[in-house]
Amino acid sequence: QEIVHTYLKYLGAFQTFPSPTNEEEELAFTNLLHQMVLDRGSIPQAIARGVFALKDDRAEGLDVQRLQEMEKALYRFFNARTGLRLLTEHHILSCKQLAKDNIEFRKHQSCLEEVEVREDYYGCIQKNCDPTIEARRVANQVMAQCKKRYGITPEIEIIDCTPEHFANSDFTYVPHHLQYMLAELLKNSCRATVKRYMDGTVTEEDHINIHHRSEDIDKKELSMPSVRVVVAKGAEDVTIKIADKGGGVPRSVIDKMWSFAHSTLSNNAIQRKQNDTHFAIDEFVSSGRTEGFNIRGFGLPLARIYARYFGGELTLKSMEGYGVDAYLYLPVLGVQCENLPKRVLKSPGQGDSITDGNHFFYYGDTFSKVAL
Repeated sequence: QEIVHTYLKYLGAFQTFPSPTNEEEELAFTNLLHQMVLDRGSIPQAIARGVFALKDDRAEGLDVQRLQEMEKALYRFFNARTGLRLLTEHHILSCKQLAKDNIEFRKHQSCLEEVEVREDYYGCIQKNCDPTIEARRVANQVMAQCKKRYGITPEIEIIDCTPEHFANSDFTYVPHHLQYMLAELLKNSCRATVKRYMDGTVTEEDHINIHHRSEDIDKKELSMPSVRVVVAKGAEDVTIKIADKGGGVPRSVIDKMWSFAHSTLSNNAIQRKQNDTHFAIDEFVSSGRTEGFNIRGFGLPLARIYARYFGGELTLKSMEGYGVDAYLYLPVLGVQCENLPKRVLKSPGQGDSITDGNHFFYYGDTFSKVAL
């Protein structure tokens, strides 16, 4: 009801607002959008509270089929929300009259505390986004947050393995989407690494090069394994691998990690709620400017929605007892279209503008090399 009320309020504001016909009315409309888009957390947190309520002993239990239906509904909702927010944010940031205010808006939009605005920004899209620089910026912030939360933090190594002939090629992308995905993956890796280290299960092989291994080293003196980020730019994709030695997860858990309800409905979350009125807030992260970034259990599902929205992918490979490798595949915008439902792609409004990776125009169920 809370979510429906919020969207009905937005819809009412749109219905009563006249269609802009000049620059003054356009500015007023942009200000209206600006007020709406600043609210990033209320709806995700309301959904988190609703999902959490399903664990209440007084509530009727959900069978597997109903849980799957709920997951599909949440996926469709957040996928649509991602598209709507992207269009709205791009419209606002493209408004020249609000150039000064947009600097603050970008800070609110990003999960980073320090935001850089460069000349190659077009709205919320950056013509040549440097994934290595973004990874380093996110890594620095995550390490600082981890240090503040736990008192210790693993080192995050950034390695650029881009071949020389691709080094100067443009990577057009949405920086705050990339920052969110990197932050969520690095946060999880740091948390797992710290937990394993504090549990005393770190082994000598986890962080000591075999050529420098000492037989008489005391396990108590072992340093914390680092988290490694490998960035490689190719002809079609930018691939980012995040590898940790945080102990990994069982194969039976991997699929559940993509569920919105998995962490939110876990028994640990229930126990934490007893002494925490803000049960939906992730204890690791203090910043809450990006939706989902501080919602417990929503991080990975939202990160994969962001990755898939532009035709990318996010996968996890685990070695139980050792660590997890996360692979983030990001196509260069302009090559891949938005990952929209088929019924949307086949709509009249999309028939003259959507092309495949080889720049074939899409017409209903067929592709044509030239526009008809």
